[in-house]
Amino acid sequence: MAKEVKWNKRALDSFENIAQYLEEVHSIQAAENFVSNVFAKIEVLQKYPTIGRKAPKRKTVRFVLVGKFRRLYYRVSGRYLIISSLFDTRQHPKGDVHQ
Repeated sequence: MAKEVKWNKRALDSFENIAQYLEEVHSIQAAENFVSNVFAKIEVLQKYPTIGRKAPKRKTVRFVLVGKFRRLYYRVSGRYLIISSLFDTRQHPKGDVHQ
């Protein structure tokens, strides 16, 4: 059974900021591609929530790559897939949101 998706505020803010940045700095197409990639990845996670790698210091948090430089962090809680954050590795190459 597919999990129901919930976004926390940090993840939703990051998602909107990244999409807006891509549209302003690159193109509308780049922003649309990003949005499509995120929702495609979430659709897969709804069916197979354990495919993501475990975050190094958070046992209940997992992540998957969305594109080359972005990580989507999430956790599973009962019937919910909770999107907790999106992280761009280019902004903080040595840091990580969930370390």
